[in-house]
Amino acid sequence: IKMKLAIFLFLGLFCLSLGKLGVRRKLLSESLSDLPPAQLFDQMKNHFDHSNAETWKQRFWIENESGYNKDKGHVVLYIEGEGAVRGLQSDKSFVMHVAKKYEALVYVVEHRFYGESQPAENWELENLSLLSHDQGLADLAYFIQKKMDELKKRENVDTKWVTIGGSYSGALSAWMRYKYPHLVAGALSSSGVVNAILDFYEFGEQIQRSAKRSEGCFENIRTFVKYAVDQMESDKTDIFEWMGYADFEWDDFWFYYADIFVEAIQYGSRKDLCELLHKQLSETQVWEERLKALAEFGNTHSAVPKNYAFKEIRKTEISQGMGRQWTYQYCSALAYFNTPSRYLPFRWKNMGIEYWKRYCQKSFNGAIFPNTFHTNSQYADLRMQNHTSNIFFTNGAEDPWQWATVRFAVGKNVESYLIDYPGAGHCCDLGYVNDDDPEELKKARAAIVEAIGKWLAQIFKLITQGG
Repeated sequence: IKMKLAIFLFLGLFCLSLGKLGVRRKLLSESLSDLPPAQLFDQMKNHFDHSNAETWKQRFWIENESGYNKDKGHVVLYIEGEGAVRGLQSDKSFVMHVAKKYEALVYVVEHRFYGESQPAENWELENLSLLSHDQGLADLAYFIQKKMDELKKRENVDTKWVTIGGSYSGALSAWMRYKYPHLVAGALSSSGVVNAILDFYEFGEQIQRSAKRSEGCFENIRTFVKYAVDQMESDKTDIFEWMGYADFEWDDFWFYYADIFVEAIQYGSRKDLCELLHKQLSETQVWEERLKALAEFGNTHSAVPKNYAFKEIRKTEISQGMGRQWTYQYCSALAYFNTPSRYLPFRWKNMGIEYWKRYCQKSFNGAIFPNTFHTNSQYADLRMQNHTSNIFFTNGAEDPWQWATVRFAVGKNVESYLIDYPGAGHCCDLGYVNDDDPEELKKARAAIVEAIGKWLAQIFKLITQGG
């Protein structure tokens, strides 16, 4: 989702590339000192072991308190995913736009095992068994129930909750409405990757279609990939050092290298990437210089070597990174394995399922591989659409992750909106709200706001009628 960083430089939190799913935080807040302070919540360590009452401290933030209408009791839960967070970081975000529209209180919750929300003393494999989307959903349900009770006791109001998330946390948002409808009135799932796909070749096909919106760009990507293939076949590893991480192996290098192109396109920076590739191929004759420029571009567009390198992923001490934890999540349950497309693949041709088995095993020094049937039997899109309501799915037309989400709604109770404008990428609706935003983006956001209003009105009617 895929799901990764100069982690504090991005808005939304992450919207994915297998290396990372999530909503990228594209802009810093005007002043980090103006951010609300993090608070701590006593969260259950294992929701599925009822003999274990052990707890840990989960970080969360409260926002828009000054705009909260206690009589209405509207609450937005902004779900964070695979990375450390600092709250919303700006009142210009779409989440705050929704909150202000409906005079809602906002809670932002950090996902277990990311940032400073750590249920265990280290990231040994045994402890990572407590890192799953099921535990994450149960965390959110427990949080909502406790805060519902707290607000009821303090303000005598029955609160109405809406969840918002993007990418992996977009899937969590949809799954919250599906699994806990008594707690959540509705859910916005921006680029929500609700389908666990083992052989995700459609991802690369979309990268090809999106890159071709810029003349010659896809061909230039393939030129850069061919050079790396030639280096590998000649057993030359200078390319690792040129890309800024000398300790790569070929298996982890290929994931990182492909993600430089992926991250730029999926997050709406196709034009910048294509201009860089054209400039390097037309003006620079030395491949070392070309690749150093590409690596620098990747570092500023979410493709950071440490999130892919085996040497880094194997580290078990807790840090602000997310490479080991997110790798565990897709290797143990979610998959989203970006395999080569069927026609003119831009990835190394050998990045098929066997490659990903090897990647997961090398990352954790042992056998680990996802059972996607288990995940999909509970949460896949058609199962949800036939058994739930009040979920709004959004996708950017250039985003490769759209093929793991819900692109077309089935029935009248679930909505889906494809947002199409130049650079419409992953979680594009969750960014800052500006007057000069593309008209298609404005239309999509208006439709979301309208849907949320309907959900809140429905739950208000149920409460007032004693339903």
